[in-house]
Amino acid sequence: MTGTKDDLHRQWSVPADILSLLLLIGGDIVQKAIAQLVGYTVSLPGRRQVRLQITPVAFSFGWAAYSFVNLLAAVGDMRLMPKGDHPALTVNCANGFARETRSWVLSRLLRDHEIRSRPNKESTTEEARHQSIRIDIFYLGPASPPSSDPVWWSGWGTFLLQIGIALIPCALQGDWGPILITLCGAILVALTCAMPQWSEEKWGTRILTRQKVVCVTQGNGSSHILVFIGFPGAFDLESLSTYGTVPRSETRWISLMLAILWTCLLITISGIKQHTWYLVAIGGLGMLQNVYAAGAVRGPAALGFQLKRFPQAPTIIGYTGKYHDVSDDDVDFARYDAELAELERWAAGMPDASHPNETMPHMPKWLRTMSKEDEVPSWLASPPSQQRQKHVNHHNDSRLKWLSVGGSESIAVREGVGVHGALMELEKWVPSAGLAMSQLFFPGGLKYNEEAIRDNVHRRFWKAAYHTVLTRRKASEKFRAEQNITEV
Repeated sequence: MTGTKDDLHRQWSVPADILSLLLLIGGDIVQKAIAQLVGYTVSLPGRRQVRLQITPVAFSFGWAAYSFVNLLAAVGDMRLMPKGDHPALTVNCANGFARETRSWVLSRLLRDHEIRSRPNKESTTEEARHQSIRIDIFYLGPASPPSSDPVWWSGWGTFLLQIGIALIPCALQGDWGPILITLCGAILVALTCAMPQWSEEKWGTRILTRQKVVCVTQGNGSSHILVFIGFPGAFDLESLSTYGTVPRSETRWISLMLAILWTCLLITISGIKQHTWYLVAIGGLGMLQNVYAAGAVRGPAALGFQLKRFPQAPTIIGYTGKYHDVSDDDVDFARYDAELAELERWAAGMPDASHPNETMPHMPKWLRTMSKEDEVPSWLASPPSQQRQKHVNHHNDSRLKWLSVGGSESIAVREGVGVHGALMELEKWVPSAGLAMSQLFFPGGLKYNEEAIRDNVHRRFWKAAYHTVLTRRKASEKFRAEQNITEV
């Protein structure tokens, strides 16, 4: 009769029974690791230009469990990608429509940006404490495959280490069991990740044929807004957020075959009684890589989004503070129409043979700078109470500062007082974006709602913004088109 001491010694010397149990934990981690890394392809030699999808997710504990989770999904809604794990709303700035983001990659884009943009409390404690909202504006470039990064390469490094560990018992004791299990597991991983539906679900959306401005945020109460100015050839983020790709019919049968093969591998592992610590080390190392890949913060390019910061106002931050209210919210629409008359004529102009360039109205200089020196309309100029004298840029705009992010990188920052001040600044640079966000952060209807805005200084601005939004948005689109912004 053996005692507890002998049982524990035997179990820790050759932990054979636990291996089959370990393979049944962590299926959700495996799914998120695949979702993070899938999408990178290489071209195979030949005339047919066949592209092979390579996803370096390591073989680990959890793959057998995931195979049955995947089979359950295949029998049901036939979805491979997980749903978004970070709450997000996608807002079409042309009409204010907001929809819940179900896209995993779009929700991760927002999550990773929020993590990277956290204020450095050691150096900007006072500003970090009083920051109400941060708005980052980007140009969204043409759709392109994701780029490789350290998270992607970690899969290859882990695979090589696993092969090295598996070769030790083969070289020292002639036991080829661990290397057989490792290679079979790696092959099944590659087959699972090679299904085309992974990429189709991850980026399954329409491609833009014209400019479109979309905002992504957690919604009312959030401290971050991402503004994307999409150009023809870029992903339609509004469509991407609905997660509406049609599944492939063969996914169900492929998932069934893979579940059977993973079960066979599980049975095979259960039969190995010697040198099992090598398999524990291999599976544990793979699990660490899966956890790292599933949760790591990645750049937009690694997620498949080609972004370039909006040069005139890359970042807008609203700080808590005092402002001077006005006695009434009256707006002189006739005067504002007259101030934007030149802008309207320029935006509506269509150069052709009958209208040579010298007869066409010129773009107002203030559209590029929004500065008083270039005679910007008074209601679009910075209020004196919000002006700051430090870090003046080359446009002499006293509301432009510089923010240090990620080491030595610095980006220009425009400031506003509170959430309203930041949204007003956003509306000046990206017409209709501020209006759409004001509806989300201060609900009150799609059109101007006086009851939803408390202070006269804010009412006066939003009245004018609603009244002139079509002219300013059309002019802004034409301005961006004439800048030949085709590559991000």
